[in-house]
Amino acid sequence: MILDTQYLGALVDGDAGAREKATELDAKPVPTRVPTAVVWEAYTGIGNADIDAADELRALYERLLASRSTLDLAPEVARRAGELNGEHLRSDELAELDGADSVVAAHGLLLDEAVVSNDADFRDVDGLDVVTY
Repeated sequence: MILDTQYLGALVDGDAGAREKATELDAKPVPTRVPTAVVWEAYTGIGNADIDAADELRALYERLLASRSTLDLAPEVARRAGELNGEHLRSDELAELDGADSVVAAHGLLLDEAVVSNDADFRDVDGLDVVTY
């Protein structure tokens, strides 16, 4: 399972649905992985947070990330993500994927793993399995 920034943020915020999904995922013998693009997005949020909140946010994200492996942005992932991003930018019908979402979707497609997220933009990615909560 590929974990999206939106899902990790919901866990940090204490969202009940996200916590229930985390309990469900922890009970399965399936790895949960975090793309480095998601780490970058999370830390962008930390950097943009009020100074008083940044340390607490950092600690919460570090705790979440410590128990999961990360997925690097390998060249084949970058190529697939770029193609996805371009296809969605060109389309008048598909939801626009930002750069990080394109990377998350590419990991899911290339590894044949579902993405855990409530981000509606992923629903327009052909062939991508999205698990919501």
